[in-house]
Order: sequence, then structure tokens, then C-alpha cells
Amino acid sequence: MRFAFRGELVLALFFTLIGALWMFRALRMPLWDGFAPDSGFLPLVYGVLLAALAAAVLVQLALAKDSSNAETIRKPLIVMGALIAAVAALPIVGFVISVFALLVFLYAGVERLRLLPSAIAAAAITGSLYLVFKAWLGVPLP
Repeated sequence: MRFAFRGELVLALFFTLIGALWMFRALRMPLWDGFAPDSGFLPLVYGVLLAALAAAVLVQLALAKDSSNAETIRKPLIVMGALIAAVAALPIVGFVISVFALLVFLYAGVERLRLLPSAIAAAAITGSLYLVFKAWLGVPLP
């Protein structure tokens, strides 16, 4: 068992435990109030999703015959660096430009997709986020 494979196993177990903790804590809060979700609803949903996704990773690791092709640390570090740069750029260039640049970099740079479809997808996602949060919900964006 390679170190990366063991690290994936430990990380999946950690996220399974975090998901279980969220579910346990959410079940102690009110889930529904009349016609709308209450304070425990979203933590319960997020806990279930997190635990289910982590369990899927655990199953995938258990079924893997060869761990030699385990994901290297290079790509996650690039993504983390891009996220840090995007968050640092938020107060300087604002939400729209920062998120658009992040998505274009992730699609075209990290995933090696063509630039034009990457820019179109990034513009559509950024525009949708702006429309939902700024226009419809009135949430102030950086």
C-alpha cells in the first residue's frame, strides 16, 4: 500500500466521521418548521452527502486492485493554490472576475480543456451565480 493510498483512506474515513457528526448534531436540531426547512435541515443534508461521498471513496479504495495509479499530490496542490489566489483576489477585483478567472484556469489549465468552451462555461456559471445571489437574493458580493 503506497502512502498516497493510505492518505486517501485516512482522508475518506475522516470525512465520513465529519459527515456522521453533522448528521448527529443536525438530528438534535429542528428539521422542519411549518412549510420551510429549519436550522437542522441543511446540516443534515450536507452530512448525508459528505458521508455518502466519503463512503463511495472508501468502496472505490476497497475495490481497487492496484494502488500504483493513485492520484498524485500535484493536481490538488495546483487547485488549492488557485483557490487561495481567487480568494485573495476577491477584495481587489471582485467576485465576478475572480470566480471567472478561477473557473477558466481550472477548466483550461488544470483539466486541459479547450479555451473557448472553458471560457463559455466559466461565464455561464459565473453569470448564474451572480444572477442568483446578487439579483434574486440580494446578497452583497465582494
